[in-house]
Amino acid sequence: MDLNTVIKEKKEKNTEIKKRLGLIQKHKALGLVKITNKALIKDLRDWFLVLPSSFVIQVDWVDVEKLWNNIVATWSIDKNDFIGFDFILCDEDIENLNIYLENGVAPIINSDTHMSAILKEFNPMKNEWNSYLFSNNDKWTIFYSIVRYLENHKYAFDNKNLVKNVFSI
Repeated sequence: MDLNTVIKEKKEKNTEIKKRLGLIQKHKALGLVKITNKALIKDLRDWFLVLPSSFVIQVDWVDVEKLWNNIVATWSIDKNDFIGFDFILCDEDIENLNIYLENGVAPIINSDTHMSAILKEFNPMKNEWNSYLFSNNDKWTIFYSIVRYLENHKYAFDNKNLVKNVFSI
């Protein structure tokens, strides 16, 4: 599949997921959150309210629950929906990250993982690399990484290059 086809399919699936889950459509970025620390999820969830993005938080304690107009919690994500996500936020529990990378989903991830050999901080000035990294599993550094990603996502050319870099891993 070529890059333009992937981008088109990502947009279509993105819209479909937001509609199905009742998320607002005006936020273009859609992120999947897979963090194991419940307290950290709660802190970040409160901050997600102010970001121009929609979030699907994958948890194991609820079937589907709409937390706000841009946040839904669910225990299950259909693998056919992976391509609709723009980014995935995860901690060191990065099981099956390759499935997301194959679908052009940009990782926002702890820099101290076994994936650090292939995941490097995206540089929009040079259109190099393929992820956004945080150094600590604390809410401040994670939030800062999300904000950096969302700033880049606003620029179609930069975002397309990021997706291309992720897709080609």
